Amino acid sequence: MSSLNRELSEDSAFAAGRNSWNRHYHNSVVQPLLTDLYQITMAYAYWKSGKIDDHAVFDLFFRTNPFQGEFTIFAGLEECLKFLDSFHYSETDIEYLKHALPQGIEDDFFEYLSQLTAKDVTLYAIEEGSVAFPRVPLIKVAGPLIIVQLLETTLLTLVNYASLMATNAARYRMVAGKHIHLLEFGLRRAQGPDGGLSASKYSYIGGFDGTSNVLAGKLFNIPVKGTHAHAYITSFTGIDELKTRVLLHKEDGTSRDLLELAMEHRAALASVLDVSTDESSEGELAAMVSFAIAFPDGFMALVDTYDVKSDKLLGEAEEDQTDTVVCDSLCAGRLHGPDEEESLHPPNTVTGMLPEIPEEECNGCCTEDEENHCPEQHPEPEPEGEEEPAPEAEEQQEEEQQIQDREDINDLPPPAITVEDEEANAGDESVQPPAKESDENGNEDIEDQNVVKAEEDLEEKAAGTEEIVESQDDEIVAPEGEDEIIRCANCEALNTMIHHLKSVGKSFRSGLLNFCAVALALNDQGYRAIGIRIDSGDLAYLSCLARETFERIAERFKLPWFSKLTIVASNDINEDTILSLNEQGHKIDCFGIGTHLVTCQRQPALGCVYKMVEINNQPRIKLSQDVGKVTMPGSKNVFRLYGADGHALIDLLQRVDENPPEVGQKVLCRHPFQESKRAYVIPTQVEPLYRVYWTEGRVAQVLPSLEEVRERVQASLRTLRQDHKRTLNPTPYKVAVSDNLYNFIHELWLQNAPIGELS
Repeated sequence: MSSLNRELSEDSAFAAGRNSWNRHYHNSVVQPLLTDLYQITMAYAYWKSGKIDDHAVFDLFFRTNPFQGEFTIFAGLEECLKFLDSFHYSETDIEYLKHALPQGIEDDFFEYLSQLTAKDVTLYAIEEGSVAFPRVPLIKVAGPLIIVQLLETTLLTLVNYASLMATNAARYRMVAGKHIHLLEFGLRRAQGPDGGLSASKYSYIGGFDGTSNVLAGKLFNIPVKGTHAHAYITSFTGIDELKTRVLLHKEDGTSRDLLELAMEHRAALASVLDVSTDESSEGELAAMVSFAIAFPDGFMALVDTYDVKSDKLLGEAEEDQTDTVVCDSLCAGRLHGPDEEESLHPPNTVTGMLPEIPEEECNGCCTEDEENHCPEQHPEPEPEGEEEPAPEAEEQQEEEQQIQDREDINDLPPPAITVEDEEANAGDESVQPPAKESDENGNEDIEDQNVVKAEEDLEEKAAGTEEIVESQDDEIVAPEGEDEIIRCANCEALNTMIHHLKSVGKSFRSGLLNFCAVALALNDQGYRAIGIRIDSGDLAYLSCLARETFERIAERFKLPWFSKLTIVASNDINEDTILSLNEQGHKIDCFGIGTHLVTCQRQPALGCVYKMVEINNQPRIKLSQDVGKVTMPGSKNVFRLYGADGHALIDLLQRVDENPPEVGQKVLCRHPFQESKRAYVIPTQVEPLYRVYWTEGRVAQVLPSLEEVRERVQASLRTLRQDHKRTLNPTPYKVAVSDNLYNFIHELWLQNAPIGELS
């Protein structure tokens, strides 16, 4: 992860030096004609009716938070201001409108349009990147009726998707945790190039760390990241296709054949991991070597090209998977005393994090040898002709045998790893493993349900062993006549890892073996690989297996950095996927997210509306049988009141002529439409939300950089209580009106509501 952090920091520094690109970039598609036709026809009707000098106020707001959540991130303000700054109908625009609008429109109207600008408009807004809530206007626009009406559609399209996208990204950031990197990979799935650029920009604002979109990187100063596609791997069919094989050492410049180094390391790793080199693809190895030569300081490889299966090869007999590694005289685990060994290999460092893999077969644990049958899934056939023992006698016999087994087991040296019996319902996703300590992200680790049954093996060995003695150097000596079996805790853990590596599909075995071989070869030449990307299969299980493999190699070859290689996961990831992976105790460092992020599949639109609330200083209200669609009339101010715990408590709307609430003073807050819902609030902090961002034809505030908006999002989210932000059944945040505004709304409502007549 340190290498990824370093690269992102370097990219950010580069972006900071190019900040002017963002300030001067303007999307040429955003122009006055990017609107609905009825806006222009209404403008002509206003003009024809002599309403040129009418002054109006419009509110832009939404009615419901997206994604079944209780907050929204406001975004898109900067683009709105750029639109106001450039608002002007060109000559070609006027010519087009003369042909597109109905016949009979006076030429003077087109002359009026050609001179129209936003210089008389005043725009108020909350700060971009702030959390916002239903009914609270994000933007308040005041000015001549015709021009503020013409702004409606364009402002809505600039705010709706931007706020939806930023909110979606912020939710991904919350479920992933602050220590996981998030990359936006959605350009190819976005709704066109403009949607792709907007997705990259606003996902970055919402909390993502980078994008694969190169143009977005240039225009918005977003760090650009990527690996390679499966096509690069499949473009090589064998090692004979490598035309460049030599790589100079990073420090001393000596040249070595990287392919030869990688093949040497692959042979050594195949022995260490007990994976045959025949299972690895030569074409894949050639592709990885070539990519490593091209990018020795940035080598990250895709490791699942040839077969997307990530679980065990069902129905395919495998070799006996008993432990195959024994200690030699130089084994590190045997060179230490028992106390030192235990400290070097703490329990559960290897096996305690792997999630269970669904299993429908015995996964190769059964062979023709009846002694290796797994009794749970393949019970022994009952012998014919023998009398079945009584249940009571059978239970008593089993209890006695279990006691004897435990006594025998206690005579054995304790293993350095903890394993659990494989549950019969290992494939049932509804069965949750026992909870463990939380990691730094607050995610619970999950015990591996597919660890080889070491305890059962030990019990069987103990039950059949007449005598076990320990030699002076702590080696286990088998009874006379049997082969000597010597294993330290280090080798026990290694055998467990070998079992896991054997249990996954050939594609991951091939990719992981080849990657590690190339990474070690790069290390010989003074370079450090970055990591791997997994794009298919059981992401939780494979990430744990990869991390375990990296840690074992790091220990075996004395390369501490190897254990920290980055694991990137992609493959149609959504919010629920990350939550599930969290529960399974994944070891993923970075998520690459595309489709579900950029298309906002859970909710494709935010639903912002733009409603007139005042004209010529006269308040206007829109009535509806649906109370949720009734507007709050008049020009208003908004204040955020904070409670004693420092969290935001309530948003309060007031009429502009009211005195703002004061710290320590009791304020009556009322639900805008339900008379009985009201409460007193004594705020410890009062934050006015509106600022004037556009007035007298210019931007009135120093606009923050994209990085500052991004930081604002996280700071604003921290002001909310956790129950407002939780994924499941979040607590609604309260939006209220002052007592004065409440009475004003209902008085105006009664004045404008029709009176029925009964007959």
